[in-house]
Amino acid sequence: MYALLKAAAEILGRGTMGSTYKAVMESGFIVTVKRLKNSRNPGPEEFARQMEALGQLKHPNVVPLRAYFQAKEERLLVYDYFPNGSLFSLIH
Repeated sequence: MYALLKAAAEILGRGTMGSTYKAVMESGFIVTVKRLKNSRNPGPEEFARQMEALGQLKHPNVVPLRAYFQAKEERLLVYDYFPNGSLFSLIH
């Protein structure tokens, strides 16, 4: 997670769930980071259970969750970066 915090980032968008960033790691690997709003609900244990379940999800049309992070009021979801834009922009 330390490498992620040091990564160069640019904002991709903001929505009702939070902000989304493109982060370039020192290795050159690019990820998408979703910083969630309202980080108190669900509680930390339930959030961890939900993220573990999300991490197990495998489908060709779903970007897999690479990692998640939570501490105090901060919650981050890390996904592989796909340069084709948002789902919203593709269907509208």
